[in-house]
Amino acid sequence: MKLVLRSVVGLLIAVILMAGCQKQGTAPPQSQALPQAAPRQALPTDVPPILGAAPAVIPEALKGKWTAVKLQVEDKKANRLEEYVVKLGGELAIPSSTLVVQAEEFLPDLKIEGSSFTTASNELKNPAVHVRILDDGKEVFNGWLFQLFPSVHPFQHERYGITLRDSVAAS
Repeated sequence: MKLVLRSVVGLLIAVILMAGCQKQGTAPPQSQALPQAAPRQALPTDVPPILGAAPAVIPEALKGKWTAVKLQVEDKKANRLEEYVVKLGGELAIPSSTLVVQAEEFLPDLKIEGSSFTTASNELKNPAVHVRILDDGKEVFNGWLFQLFPSVHPFQHERYGITLRDSVAAS
């Protein structure tokens, strides 16, 4: 019995090792059509859990300095990426879907003070946008998208991914 158990364990280890020995530099087929994203910074250790949408406090000196954001929409089914400019206070109806993205506040250097969000400066050090996402008129997401950390509290959807790619300053 011990011999059979050792053989099974040995076989499992061999399968795991063989699965891990893929050629370096080859991407899975589904990602070949998508452009490679720029490397992101490591997740800071002091990122608190963000439940719902914390209020944003925008300093008077920064109001009106940013007019829009650039959102990247990934259609996972069609394996396609599109970029859209959305005015702050405006919305984007995602083509061929029932999703609508409402861009609310933008903070160029987001920091969390207590239970509210604000910005430490007008420099793009930690850009984030507060969005509401509706699906067929029903709110399915109300939170922040982080440009440098897109995997922190991301919008979860079976077909679409939405990330903050850039911002548009007032001219």
